[in-house]
Amino acid sequence: MIRVFVKKDEVYSKPIEYILSVLSKNKSFTITFAEDKNGCQLIFDPADPASVPINTSFYESLLTKGIYNYREYFSEGTFILFPGRNEPDYLATAFYMINAFQEYDADPGNFDEFGRFRFERSYQHEFDCIETNIVRECFDQFCKRTPALSALVSKEVKTRVFVSHDIDTIYGSFLQDGLWALKRGRIDVILKLIFNELLMSPGWKNMDKIVKMDSAYDVKSTFFWIATKKVASNKVKNADYSIQKLDKTLRLTGINGLHKSCANLSFGEELDLLPFRTGLNRYHFLKFNIPAIWKELETTSLKLDASLGFAERYGFRNSFGMPFRPYNLKTGTSYDFIEVPLNIMDGALHRYMKIPLEQTSDHIIGFFEKNKTNCILSFLWHNTYFTDYKYSGYCEAYKKVLVYLHESGIQSITPEEIINQF
Repeated sequence: MIRVFVKKDEVYSKPIEYILSVLSKNKSFTITFAEDKNGCQLIFDPADPASVPINTSFYESLLTKGIYNYREYFSEGTFILFPGRNEPDYLATAFYMINAFQEYDADPGNFDEFGRFRFERSYQHEFDCIETNIVRECFDQFCKRTPALSALVSKEVKTRVFVSHDIDTIYGSFLQDGLWALKRGRIDVILKLIFNELLMSPGWKNMDKIVKMDSAYDVKSTFFWIATKKVASNKVKNADYSIQKLDKTLRLTGINGLHKSCANLSFGEELDLLPFRTGLNRYHFLKFNIPAIWKELETTSLKLDASLGFAERYGFRNSFGMPFRPYNLKTGTSYDFIEVPLNIMDGALHRYMKIPLEQTSDHIIGFFEKNKTNCILSFLWHNTYFTDYKYSGYCEAYKKVLVYLHESGIQSITPEEIINQF
């Protein structure tokens, strides 16, 4: 157990208590915040010669003045520096990055036409560090430089994987695969699609195939479902299926969550539309804003959100490889829900990065190889990418990744297990 004293009622008090709590969870040790300094291994009080250095000006700028643009804090590289000293402030950097404070900056240029924070306007793009678990580096370096925590530097645990499947469309196969077949003169495929349509057996209603493949490699996956067919005001399509008519499929998939639509409906309204109860969410189209997302989720019964990833790029959107509870600026404590960052998505590699199909699995496996310890990596593969025509070959790429995970001993983790741990 590590006893810590943090001077009360200062601008840095609650943020330091927060980030130390995240550190203790990440490094698996117990931390106690004491009312006095007696017997404390760590002291945070600028008036005390034994105090850990505190970057008071950073916390004042961020929390009192509300300056969020990362360029105000990262002029010299990937770490915040102490004023007047060429030394990284690892706790301040971790606090800023883990909570994605760069996304609080309301500059209109930071967002795309759908209101999503753009990767190209991020710290990760600026410093080419999207694949680096910077918060973990901060924790390691802070422990290394702190005698009471130095033994924790080498403490590592094997990475696990959170596997999920977003179900955006079931009936899109007839048109999209049909167009693919038409362009290639594949009359046989067109006839097959028509036959499937007549039998009411759409090609993208393939959850049985997904479950069978995941189970073959001991993967417990989660399925996120859209609750409404309403078209969003920004023309983003929501479901093309009625979730209420899929009872048999939902029993097959087992672990199911809400894929919050882009329609103008509340969480309560959409949760009421589902034929199952859930505490899980991922925003459809990854359409959300921070900090609005945090405030919105806190008003619901949801326990876990799995949305924090870039649509355009795989990696660490908040430079952290573990689930966490975001910091609540209003209360100075953690929010009640858990955020599971999204690291790898099929569409990012295919649609945005345009990585050749034959290289897709190698990129994913390479990312896992770089992060074999101290992470829970979130891996999303849509049901559309398990099909034979428009997305032909992506099922095999997914399977290759599953084989790698199985042979590497990287185990899957369920939402319930994440909630219990974090």
